[in-house]
Amino acid sequence: MEDHSPDAIVNRDEPVPAIFAGKHDDARESKSGALKKSVYKAGRSLQDRLFSKILEQVMPVEDVDTESVSAGDKPISPDNKRPAFSLPLMANNFRRFNARIGIVFLFQTRVERLLSWKRTSHTLSFLFIYSFICLDPHLLVIIPFAILLFFVMVPAFLARHPPPPSTSTSSITPYYSYQGPALAPAKTIKPASETSKDFFRNMRDLQNCMADFSDVHDATVSAFAPLTNFSNEKLSSAVFLTCTLVTALLFLTAHLLPWRYILLVGGNAAILSLHPSFPDFVQSVAGDMLDPVAEQGAAADKKEQDSVDVGGVVIPTSPSAAVSLMGSLANISLDSYPEEREVEVFEIQYRSLAPYSESQWEHFLFSPMPYDPLSPSRIAGDRPKGCRFFEDVQPPTGWAWKGKKWELDLDCREWVVERMITGVGFEVSGSSSESGMASGEIGGWVWDLPPASFRDDDEVASTLGYDDLDSTHSPRGHDQRAKKKGKERVSQDYEEKVHTGSNVMGEWRRRRWIRIVHRTSMPAVDKQEQAVDDDT
Repeated sequence: MEDHSPDAIVNRDEPVPAIFAGKHDDARESKSGALKKSVYKAGRSLQDRLFSKILEQVMPVEDVDTESVSAGDKPISPDNKRPAFSLPLMANNFRRFNARIGIVFLFQTRVERLLSWKRTSHTLSFLFIYSFICLDPHLLVIIPFAILLFFVMVPAFLARHPPPPSTSTSSITPYYSYQGPALAPAKTIKPASETSKDFFRNMRDLQNCMADFSDVHDATVSAFAPLTNFSNEKLSSAVFLTCTLVTALLFLTAHLLPWRYILLVGGNAAILSLHPSFPDFVQSVAGDMLDPVAEQGAAADKKEQDSVDVGGVVIPTSPSAAVSLMGSLANISLDSYPEEREVEVFEIQYRSLAPYSESQWEHFLFSPMPYDPLSPSRIAGDRPKGCRFFEDVQPPTGWAWKGKKWELDLDCREWVVERMITGVGFEVSGSSSESGMASGEIGGWVWDLPPASFRDDDEVASTLGYDDLDSTHSPRGHDQRAKKKGKERVSQDYEEKVHTGSNVMGEWRRRRWIRIVHRTSMPAVDKQEQAVDDDT
């Protein structure tokens, strides 16, 4: 194994990692034995082909259709632009990526060393440069060119013009000659060789980087998720209101803030806080500021000194008082009244229209649909679907009954016209004596009109008319109907003539019952269980 790749940019500050194989844990991998490195040979082996075949059987059919799994040497995705998933191709790309990712880890190491005060002179120089940029942001444009000059081109020039070898036995500092032709070839960045220690260093850094990202991701989710996912509605509501106020305030005052000095002070304070002696310094300052005598005196009249009333505004004077004040502000009074909706169910009755049959209306079932003559289920020849009794009607998922009883909707005209139901008759409120309903019977019924074979010509002509329901039995209204037939036809599209007598009713009739439901906390269930009919 080579010591390192000369032209590769990698992090060589740490020794070559040891590789162990064993059971993996989220915290650390248990070290159970050494694993020898094997060089992956180009080309597809029998093992790779077998794994690809197994992978095709494991993946769902719809995923295979959209994201094809490769079983050949040249996998192509359906759009012929990007290759499909292939285990050998993924392994080859990982080796290429790992051989070239060293510059990222080298940059990460340099930044960590700079901010951790490993070399005080370097960190102070960075603070001076940062301060100059904060005071004069126009200098930010110079940074890319300065990096190109001092970190790319100057080292490249020094590589072409190295100092001559020292022949003296004394320790003399080598000097660079900037005159004459180049003495060395140009330095070219090359990927790390797979047989070098740098390749293993990159693998070690990549492994640790993935672990760091996972830890940061989990910590971020655990910290911010309770604040933003409304699991605690009072806390999330307080955060939402705070963000709203801050957004509105910054929208008006952001241009007035001294951002240069804010970034100057904040950046310097953040970097100075990373100094190893900073915690000891803070503890010493905090210890000097504590006065035991003043603390005992403050305990006696804590309630009087915790806050000061200035012009009716309570200002806290201690951290504990400030925390209690923020807690009181976060105690938002949420709406204690849940959302309410109105659900409906149709009581459907049936009677036979067979000749010489005097059958009465019989209860059929309660259905979420009115089963009108032009409904899809009626046209398809299906029977209405529902339940037999009121007690079997259940509220939608996530809702609960608020009212104790069902209420009858007597204004049937409204929901008939709203649904644009035709071929039906209904009673008008206040005209039960004219509608043919038996005395004492509850109204709100909407019935089907019978077929033409059950009515004479006059009934058919009058039933298919579009007249006012209040002028049903008036001869004068019959005359006016003949005169105004063309004018009033459009306004009466969804209303049918109501006649006395049971022979004007069809086989089915229905009426609408309503009930109030309110929202309840819905537990986490499967998506398929949540897909229920909201119409009961």
